[in-house]
Amino acid sequence: MKAAIHSLFSVFLSLAILLVGHGLQQTLIPLHAQTIGWSPAEIGLTGSAYFVGFIFGCFVVPVLIRRVGHIRVFTVCVAFAIVAILTMGEWQVLAVWTLARALTGLCFAGLYMVLESWLNEQAPNESRGAVLSFYGFVCLAAMSIGQLFVFEANILDSAPLVAILFALAIVPVALTTSPQPEIPSEVTLSFKAAYRASQVGPILAGVSGFVMGLVWSNGAVYTNALSADAGANFIAATLVGGMLCQLPIGKLSDLIDRRWVLLGLCLVACVAIAAWTFLPFSNRLLYGIGFILGGTAMPMYSLAIAHANDNADGKFLLISSAMLVANGLGSTVGPLLYAGLNLSGLSDVYFPVIGIVFFLGALWTAFRLTVHETDREHFEPFQAVSKTTLGAADLDPRSEDDASNP
Repeated sequence: MKAAIHSLFSVFLSLAILLVGHGLQQTLIPLHAQTIGWSPAEIGLTGSAYFVGFIFGCFVVPVLIRRVGHIRVFTVCVAFAIVAILTMGEWQVLAVWTLARALTGLCFAGLYMVLESWLNEQAPNESRGAVLSFYGFVCLAAMSIGQLFVFEANILDSAPLVAILFALAIVPVALTTSPQPEIPSEVTLSFKAAYRASQVGPILAGVSGFVMGLVWSNGAVYTNALSADAGANFIAATLVGGMLCQLPIGKLSDLIDRRWVLLGLCLVACVAIAAWTFLPFSNRLLYGIGFILGGTAMPMYSLAIAHANDNADGKFLLISSAMLVANGLGSTVGPLLYAGLNLSGLSDVYFPVIGIVFFLGALWTAFRLTVHETDREHFEPFQAVSKTTLGAADLDPRSEDDASNP
């Protein structure tokens, strides 16, 4: 594994620099919107715009790479990501921010896809699972570090720092001596195939996206209103929770029916939300809730893919694509629903909404446990999968089954 990661050092370096800046902007943008008086509904709209742009980018970026190559697409995506953050610093207008956030989402779909293509090209077959796990760790660790740079919720001061980090991320990729990788997989998906393989998987992939979409769009804003400067710490606690819980939960799911683990994640999150409702407020409780949300919602996506793959007859990429889009749709709907509730006068429903969605996920999973037994006919050990693009699924060792099951 060390040799594989060493050979991919320039890719991981670009990724780390890029995501430190991305982690900073993902928290900074909603916090600054709060300071200039925007409502949670308006902030949620800009958060949804990011995920709409990201989903769109997953479909169009492979076409762009086919036309001009990976390095040019990477450079263009970084350029537009810089334009987006500087534009938001210059013009604090809702329509401008909504378009800029959609552009940022599209750009990051491209950036992830290019970097994941390099990982796919250079990772040895015997180390692909380890490289994928390390990739997920770097993503979460770098975005957690980005929270340390949220000194104050002022995009005018911080946007140049984000732009500098984005620009620096070009250097390792631009100077790499490695040949450009193959064209990444286009997003060919089938919700029908995914639902046939797992009636639980697509639903809980959407639940995971719903929760994390709300965390990124409004989490820092909501918690900052509860306690001064708590927003960045809450996001960091969420990321750390996801980083630390992913593999232990995944290994547990290798031992028992994964649906029981998914049900357990939903119920643990519900208990945490109930504790928030009834216990007296403290920052320690707030950050504990963030840790639990990350530790439940983030592994849920990988577990949903793993459960579907247990019954997928080797059609891993087809099903992973559907899971990715289901997760993206959940990420889009979450902030929009929260925005609608705020517009209707329900202002203090952030954690209750999350709790209700987890509870509905628990009910559906429990129902499926009572009516269907899984045989895990095509079982393979759990593998953490980043919620980025289909390039991460290409890197997954389980995708090799597709070649032998056309």
